[in-house]
Amino acid sequence: MAARHLDERRRVARSGRLQSAPLLARLAVVFVLCGGPASTPAQSAGAVPGVPVAATFKQIRHGTHHDALYDVAFEGERGIAVGAFGNVLVTADGGATWQVQPFPMKHLALMAVAMREGKCIAVGQTGLVYSAADCKTWKASPSMTKSRLLAVGVNRQGVAYAVGAFGTILKSSDWGQSWAVQTVDWSTITEDGAEPHLYDIHVADDGTVTAVGEFELVMRSSDGKQWKALHKGERSLFGLSVVEGGTKMYATGQSGALLSSADGGATWVSHKTGTGAILTGVHATPKGEVLASGINAVVLSRDGGASWSPLNSKLVRNAWYQALAASEGPGGKRRVVAVGAGGSILELDF
Repeated sequence: MAARHLDERRRVARSGRLQSAPLLARLAVVFVLCGGPASTPAQSAGAVPGVPVAATFKQIRHGTHHDALYDVAFEGERGIAVGAFGNVLVTADGGATWQVQPFPMKHLALMAVAMREGKCIAVGQTGLVYSAADCKTWKASPSMTKSRLLAVGVNRQGVAYAVGAFGTILKSSDWGQSWAVQTVDWSTITEDGAEPHLYDIHVADDGTVTAVGEFELVMRSSDGKQWKALHKGERSLFGLSVVEGGTKMYATGQSGALLSSADGGATWVSHKTGTGAILTGVHATPKGEVLASGINAVVLSRDGGASWSPLNSKLVRNAWYQALAASEGPGGKRRVVAVGAGGSILELDF
């Protein structure tokens, strides 16, 4: 779920020095301060990036400059995208067409959305959380934080987590209607107990939750109370994709970062994607296809991350695409879409 309109500048001290880097922290191009020395970096895979591959790009929708979309989610052929100024779009035909859905809030950005069992949860600026039992009738939940919430995930039992700025973690056990702040002992996770921005999250059906964020952090908990770092490094991680079954996982981030795990997150390998672009979105399939999107770049692997090829298009070169998701129709027919700048929804056929 990068810097989703994080318009504040963050100061993070490490060993008496500051490191700064331009980030797209899952939302828009801004500058924030982040960093820190490497710690147990992932093993680097030495694959040589591939040449551009044939792919078809179709712009399904394009709005105005202020219509940025920050996240998209599908369940079967039903889908939902959210973005700036409470913008909500929905589809019932696998993403072929989209309609604007009325939303009760219009002055703040919705940063992320999750859809499961026909229910939806959306989160955003100033800690706002909305839930809809039918993905249509939205109700605000009591605010538990003023921090930006940058990602949300929910499982089939209605257990949901929302994460965001400065280590914020919220948990719900009732499909997002009520939330509780999760207290983390960051001294056991990060150097000097720094509270990292958390940019994406996945909630498994058994309740296991995995989050990614600053300091190349991948961390996990079985209940939201006790957390363990699975991986740390130098770059921020913005996107997380878990292949059905939970064994294979992929994370994207700064400087073309792409990490993969083949053992459910216990160990991670870093891959050379052939781009230095900030990669914020990632979508992976059981067939080993991995697609990553970000600022002026979309890259594809057909072998689980071992080799990569850029997908070239004028629709990609001068734009950013924050998030990726795929619908699934009759007979397993899929449609992969990317959402991002200018309210664009892009279909990718590869």
